[in-house]
Amino acid sequence: MKIIVGTSQNTETAISKSVRILKAGGVVCYPTETYYALGIDPWNAEARERLYRIKGRAAEKELPCIAADLPMIARRCDVSDPRVTALAAKFWPGPLTLVLPMLDGSGSLAVRISSHPLARSISAQMQSPVVSTSANLSGEPAMREPAQLLPSIRSGIDLLIDSGTTPGGKASTILSLLSHPAEVIREGAIAREDLEAFL
Repeated sequence: MKIIVGTSQNTETAISKSVRILKAGGVVCYPTETYYALGIDPWNAEARERLYRIKGRAAEKELPCIAADLPMIARRCDVSDPRVTALAAKFWPGPLTLVLPMLDGSGSLAVRISSHPLARSISAQMQSPVVSTSANLSGEPAMREPAQLLPSIRSGIDLLIDSGTTPGGKASTILSLLSHPAEVIREGAIAREDLEAFL
């Protein structure tokens, strides 16, 4: 595993190395506006299997993603639902994950636009959404700093971007727009009452 300390002087290096590793099917640990996340190319089947093994996560559980902007999401997902536009205007960038139908009919994608500039830049240079799942074993507490990463996580990843301690707090709220009314899958940083007008 390589470690890059995420200072302003080497941010571009961290981003470019992350993208190279992701495109090659690797696993990257990077900071978000809440906790450290593990990232892969979500459409690389081998990378998905590897990430499920690292986290001890059930394969049927969806892997949430971050994206650089709404147009990027629109290239993969159906965003014609007016609730998407309204929610994006109010809560993005930020800790709201929306579950949206894929344009190709292959299923759904849980995605948000992160307010962390480095996380968003990785997706922008990747020109694709990137998986953003907490850097922990499934069911265990999320990690705010690299020193908390378990040895099994460290040994399973290819790159760690060390940007010090992240803010922590509640994880992103997950809201499914696959139905009417919308369904709150997980209440997190954005409270249910703040979403009532969109449900």
